[in-house]
Amino acid sequence: MRRSLCSAAIFGAALAAVLPIRQGLAWGPEAHRTIALVADRILQQSDAAVRGKVEALLKTDKESPLTKNDIASEATWADVLRDKSAEARIATSAWHAVRFSPDTPNLANACFGRKSLPAGYPASRGPQDSCVVDKILQFEKELQNADTSPGERLVALQFLLNLGGDVNDPLLAIDKGDQGGRCTALQIGSAKAPVRLSVYWESTLSGEAIGRDPAQGATRLMAGVAPADAQKWAAGDPADWAQDSYQVAKTVVYGFAPDSAAGKYTFPAAKGEQDSCGEVTLYRVGADYEAKALAAAKQQLAKSGVRLAQALRDSLK
Repeated sequence: MRRSLCSAAIFGAALAAVLPIRQGLAWGPEAHRTIALVADRILQQSDAAVRGKVEALLKTDKESPLTKNDIASEATWADVLRDKSAEARIATSAWHAVRFSPDTPNLANACFGRKSLPAGYPASRGPQDSCVVDKILQFEKELQNADTSPGERLVALQFLLNLGGDVNDPLLAIDKGDQGGRCTALQIGSAKAPVRLSVYWESTLSGEAIGRDPAQGATRLMAGVAPADAQKWAAGDPADWAQDSYQVAKTVVYGFAPDSAAGKYTFPAAKGEQDSCGEVTLYRVGADYEAKALAAAKQQLAKSGVRLAQALRDSLK
């Protein structure tokens, strides 16, 4: 099934020329591993039967060249596939995001009109123009259906483990016309050089929230979650979770003070190349922004684990 995902894609190499300029690629592997471990521990404590089904299905992944078959590794599978296969990158990149317009967060507009998956058509085979909300629902439905083929069930779980984190990533829930934060520059405190907003959120903050060990990071995140908050976060559906991420993006990620704009900046590029962003707006932010941003990053990672656990319950109960 993993091979068929790419071989069945009808998006030839010629389409690469018309794809949008590269967007920020969201949380990295350590974040996805941590999110999966949070979900795994929640299921271990509250729904051992579902956890057992997850483990059993992942054990059928015996030949993957992409990842190991433990839950933390498999949570990175969809990203590794996208990174290693040009066909998969073209076919699946849009599945990881729901890029709302900053002022009018309309789900249908952000999700390509919310086209239905054709009857009998495996969710892993397309279509290209589908958003993270609809792909989560499609893969959940496949896991709920006892008639789904064993290979497709595995792929559905692998995608769900990854997309369950992406739907809670604020930078994947808004379109500010800056390539997912790549083309917005932050001057943070007394730092010598500006950084990309995407790098700050997806690498710096997630690294601070998680630390060097995803297992220990998962423990710390869980320790900071009150049961009432976990119950509240698990409520709703992927569309609600995406709207929540959009609000965090609007109020925190891009919540710069009115007087923080500090001119223009051009990110350095490799020798002989030109950065795709060109000249971008530079924002100066201080300790208040840093503290609020780190708290939001920790909370979104925790929400991701709680909501992924709920999605797994909904799919495999």
